[in-house]
Amino acid sequence: MPVPRTYLTRGLVLKNTPFGEADLLVSLYSREFGKIRALAKGTRKPTSRMVGHLEPLTILDLSLFKGRNLDTINQAQIVNNLGSLKSDLSQISEGLYVCELIDGFGNESNSNIELYQVAIETLENIDRDHQQHLNLRWFEIHLLRTTGFKIELETCTQCNRDIEPQQHRFSPDSGGVLCLHCNITAHRIYPLSLQALKVLRFLERNPLNNLPHLNISNTLEKELKLLLGNTVRYWIDKEIRSNAFIEHLEHLK
Repeated sequence: MPVPRTYLTRGLVLKNTPFGEADLLVSLYSREFGKIRALAKGTRKPTSRMVGHLEPLTILDLSLFKGRNLDTINQAQIVNNLGSLKSDLSQISEGLYVCELIDGFGNESNSNIELYQVAIETLENIDRDHQQHLNLRWFEIHLLRTTGFKIELETCTQCNRDIEPQQHRFSPDSGGVLCLHCNITAHRIYPLSLQALKVLRFLERNPLNNLPHLNISNTLEKELKLLLGNTVRYWIDKEIRSNAFIEHLEHLK
């Protein structure tokens, strides 16, 4: 029996680019099929009803036609437009950061339902809870976990000693925490405060919607961002453009 050429999925629009005279090339991360690149024909025409559906940071139910090189979007229905997120420049920058990392870590045509859910939970929480400053830190930890790059926070990555409650070190190259007894020559080794270790463990062990609004200092917030941001960059092996925009907005505050 022939495999159907038309298929249905739910997905997040990561980005789009003009294609030809009137089409859009859309990058999606789908729940059932992983990363998809698909053509939306005629959507740049003034009469198109679909163009507003295919903006980045939009969650859609989609009908697609399987092509030889590129799939084609037949229909798209908005599930969540993340309208509150899109009304604030700072939140838009955070959403684009999520999309850029999903695009970088997600595999084409290879399903990772847990990664999809991590992305959707993060974006919906940014949209819903503007005061939760740990959204992106939770996202980074669980992005790494669901793509096979889980950070080690319980034992030393070199000697496997249990990490005791004191000052330690953190190395993206080694995959997590280093005890004070081990001497290694990694390119990136950062001091790790006890407070930061506790927050990292808390983020790893708890769902996003259960996180309290922790009253953390600016120093601790910067430490967490440094440790996780550098770990993400180490594994993706390139600069993250949306992060520069986030930092620019933070300097303007």
